[in-house]
Amino acid sequence: MDIVDSHIHLYPGAEVESLSWCTEGHPLRGQHSVEDYLEATKDLRTVSSHKLRSFIFIETDRRSHLETEAGWDEPLRELDWIGRIAEGRPRSGEGHTPQHAQMCLGIVLWAPIPSGVGAMQKYMTRIQHRAGNVLPLVKGFRYLVQDKPPGTMLSGNFIDSLRWMGQSGFAFDLGVDTRSGGIWQLKEAIKTIERAHDGLPNDRKVRVVINHMCKPDMRTRDDDGKPATEPFISWKTQIARIASFSNVYMKVSGGFSGMVPLPSEGEQGDWGSQARDDLVKRTRNWSGSWLGELLTVFGPRRTLFGSDWPVLNVGGGGNRVSWMNWWSVIDGFIKDSLSEEDQASFWSENALRAYGCAR
Repeated sequence: MDIVDSHIHLYPGAEVESLSWCTEGHPLRGQHSVEDYLEATKDLRTVSSHKLRSFIFIETDRRSHLETEAGWDEPLRELDWIGRIAEGRPRSGEGHTPQHAQMCLGIVLWAPIPSGVGAMQKYMTRIQHRAGNVLPLVKGFRYLVQDKPPGTMLSGNFIDSLRWMGQSGFAFDLGVDTRSGGIWQLKEAIKTIERAHDGLPNDRKVRVVINHMCKPDMRTRDDDGKPATEPFISWKTQIARIASFSNVYMKVSGGFSGMVPLPSEGEQGDWGSQARDDLVKRTRNWSGSWLGELLTVFGPRRTLFGSDWPVLNVGGGGNRVSWMNWWSVIDGFIKDSLSEEDQASFWSENALRAYGCAR
């Protein structure tokens, strides 16, 4: 069964200073390349018949601003970087080869969505001039709202940009954070999608691909070991409302950031060991209520697998084990919950549909 990883980040060592979050000493500082990613996923071949086919590249939150077009420079430089990967044109030391080009199935770039349609059209012109043969791989845009003030998504310019994206065939990656930001972000997301879709036929509505299960707080538990009632019910209620909209997909990704951190890779044991099996089982039980709710409200045709590599290394145990830990947790849950046909949709076909990628 093929896997399309719908959410990974890549960046070269020479450009880490362009990352807005990458301070000195940050655990993810330094190059994270295709070769590093394949190293993190290599054990899949030995423990499963699943085959990692390809990935969707998601922008890495480079330094940007909305005041002038100069604020677009670093995100456009990121297009150059992923373009070299997608075209098989590596520079020395960048950690990818011409053979890796086929793995990049789609690209989601940063965009000045709050600036309105005129800015989006100008930005698209810049992309067209810069992307060359990679242009067909640009499938969508993201502007992180998880750290933005209330009302950002609800501005007229933001809504107009989303409507333009839908009518232009682009997806919108929605990044909100229930755990750190608050449940109000989900409530605003509901209003945003409603306004962006209002009055449009289904094929003109923007496809919204939600990141990381909306980052719920999976750490807090009641005395009986079940998810804390109030955070879970609040998240569950808003998730059900979001799922009621057509053209909205949910990535089952980024879960480790919301859980109690896993032991470091040196403490986890080898694949197939009792220690590793116990770890995966405990983690699956810990996240099961949340995963089950997503499958219930979105169904098997609008949920898709994503790893959030390399971010999942923080909390997931480290690069040697974190991707495999997440895959193992999800694989066990999906096998128990879905038919083989629906499993194939979850692992790959839903990502192709959400991003409008060729099969």
